[in-house]
Amino acid sequence: MREIKRVAVLGSGVMGAAIAAHLANCGIPSVMLDIVPPNLSDSDKKKKAKRNAIVDGAKKALLKAKPSPIYTKSVLGLIETGNFDDDMAKIADCDWIIEVVKEDLKIKKLVYANIAKHRAAGSIVTSNTSGIPIKAMATDMTEEMSAHFLGTHFFNPPRYMKLLEIIPSPNTKPEVIETMAAFCENVLGKGIVYAKDTPNFVANRLLTFAMQYIMHEMKKDGLSVEEVDALTGPAIGHASSATFRTADLVGLDTLNLVVGNVRNGCPDDERVDLMSGPDWFDKMVEKGLLGNKSGSGFYKKTKDRDEKGKRIILGLDLDTLEYRAPIKARFDCTGAVRNVEGIEDKLKIMNLGEDKGAQFVFKQFANLAQYAGNRIPEIADDIVNIDNATKWGFAWEVGIFETWDILGFDTVCEKMAAIGVELPAIATALKEAGFSSFYRVENGVEEYFDPASKSYKAVPTNPREIKLANIKTDSTKLVATNDSASLIDMGDGIVCCEFHCKMNVIDPDLTGMLNQGVDLLEAGKFDGMIIANQGPHFCAGANIFLILGEIMQKNWDGVEGAIRGLQGTCMRMKYCNAPVVAAPHHYTFGGGVELCQHADKVVLAGECYAGLVEMGVGLLPAGGGTKEMHVRAMEYCAPNVEVDSFPFIRRAFEAIGQAKVGTSGAEVIELGYYRSSDIVLPNYEHQISKAKAVCLGMVVAGYTPPVPPQLKALGDGPAAAFKTAVWGMQQNGWASEHDVLIASKVINVLVGGDRLAGTPITEQDLLDLECEGFLSLCGTEKTVERIQHMLMNNKPLRN
Repeated sequence: MREIKRVAVLGSGVMGAAIAAHLANCGIPSVMLDIVPPNLSDSDKKKKAKRNAIVDGAKKALLKAKPSPIYTKSVLGLIETGNFDDDMAKIADCDWIIEVVKEDLKIKKLVYANIAKHRAAGSIVTSNTSGIPIKAMATDMTEEMSAHFLGTHFFNPPRYMKLLEIIPSPNTKPEVIETMAAFCENVLGKGIVYAKDTPNFVANRLLTFAMQYIMHEMKKDGLSVEEVDALTGPAIGHASSATFRTADLVGLDTLNLVVGNVRNGCPDDERVDLMSGPDWFDKMVEKGLLGNKSGSGFYKKTKDRDEKGKRIILGLDLDTLEYRAPIKARFDCTGAVRNVEGIEDKLKIMNLGEDKGAQFVFKQFANLAQYAGNRIPEIADDIVNIDNATKWGFAWEVGIFETWDILGFDTVCEKMAAIGVELPAIATALKEAGFSSFYRVENGVEEYFDPASKSYKAVPTNPREIKLANIKTDSTKLVATNDSASLIDMGDGIVCCEFHCKMNVIDPDLTGMLNQGVDLLEAGKFDGMIIANQGPHFCAGANIFLILGEIMQKNWDGVEGAIRGLQGTCMRMKYCNAPVVAAPHHYTFGGGVELCQHADKVVLAGECYAGLVEMGVGLLPAGGGTKEMHVRAMEYCAPNVEVDSFPFIRRAFEAIGQAKVGTSGAEVIELGYYRSSDIVLPNYEHQISKAKAVCLGMVVAGYTPPVPPQLKALGDGPAAAFKTAVWGMQQNGWASEHDVLIASKVINVLVGGDRLAGTPITEQDLLDLECEGFLSLCGTEKTVERIQHMLMNNKPLRN
């Protein structure tokens, strides 16, 4: 396979710039080119800056884009810019050339003709088209270029949306497909769906049908746009934008074009009758009600606010196409799922209930499942690609056929028959074969039903992907378990401590399981341990509800016991005789950060949002986090070298004092929570495998525990500087009196207490200061108010 070391991105619009940004996130340099601005003056035509104005503007805009397409500002240095007229020769050094210009076949062919003049033989050329046939774009290419050409359809925004559809042409070499799939999955962190060269490919073909079906059916059932969104969003494991907020985000004009692709390109589609209208939708487009881009679509924001201070958003009356006051959706099913955690229970309530809302949800699901089943093998070869397209492209928690299994295969078949929806051929084949689920796990291997062979086949998996759920199907692999965590034998002498309670908050059961894992390491039962899970988030921090209970009962021994317990667990992990590797991902707050700080190595997901946020609940990090921030700051100061430690300890203070949260794994490292030697992995699915490999590497290398650091108190000087800065913030209204008190406790730990500068101190000294500061804050009324407010409102109170 060709190694991809450098990429050319041709086109710097929203998608082109975002693709270049994500390449940079993953350490891949690129050259991004775009047109020279038209109508330049003769003098400006001679100025490189003027000729590159469009592409340079696009690169600069990446810094302000929301959500941020970049892990950190520093990655932008990997993006070189240029223009088509002056710099096309630079693509000769690129292993992959991706075209991201306007969706116009004539324009794209002009770009390919230009590529052909400059590309190196064997370089891969792809298009990010969302709908133009790949075969049509390849018609004028040479045989060699055509053999290295295919579609690579990223979903927007590329950093966050996992899906990448790969669409080969009839001439694409298999090794080219293999190269792109491996690179995009292993390096860029994408989930690969292999699509056929049909209109809208896989994900958008299914979304097109789902949207059109809902729009044609909702008025028959008397549903408003708000009610449909209440039924088709998080309640069924779909994105919060649901149906019509998604349409407003995409743009109704864009949606209309995508629907037209199916209407015009798929005349034999059995549901082509739905691929136009309804009339009210066409009128919306005519009136310019296009969604967010026009300021109004299915919803319209106002400047007014309700009694809770929330902005009032009007909904569209589909009969009059006038905006009216928002409608509060009220269904038995949506009320019932409000306090339900698991997606399986949510789906059963939302699909199998008898109320109006549940009946609509099931009717929509049944028709979508029928449509998806009928698209095999037209748009994809199997249900795995279908399900992955919906999960990765639209952030659905489970796919269409996975949902069918959850609801019960026979149950869905009976309900489909009851409402007159014919089973797709794949469901009939499954029945005839005597099976009752589309997926199953056999001997730890996930399998799917293949209608062609009428048997099960192994779900294709990357060897870098490990699923803890599949390992646990073998009961002999479960070493120990409780309500909060489990120890799993990962093989090769590695044990995994998996968290699995609500938001994976730290409680005595969780720390108990970590301690049990350390016991096994010290007894020689395992060679290393990884701390990992595959829940929505790694760890939301300590269970502050339990802490509040102890405070309200004035059980100060209980509070201190919780602090000392977490500190002790962390220190045992840090100094045990075998390596410990942590794998944080998504939300990793407070105590979750602290646990990982005491591991030998951290393998962070690219999408890891982490920080020591205790300030928000009126506390300071006391599980060893403040201590570790001091230790890490001092690591920049080499022994026997005169180095000013203040800038490094200041970064630690600012991170804790401002409760800074890194918005990517790379930024978490930049904030000083983890070390620059820690690893950021764009593909979350590969994180556990990587953590295991890193742990094994330390075992093979001959692991020895770290030597305790030689620390010294910083004294009055840094303490006074920090306190002066905090006083200034208070004078300017940026910090409250209680903020100042909390900051003083943080400062006390970071400088080593009231000791003279240069006095030797130990980690235990800093841990004692953490505990003292935490306990004193728990005794204040304002900290109690902050904890209560967080528990009740899920947001901090600055009192």
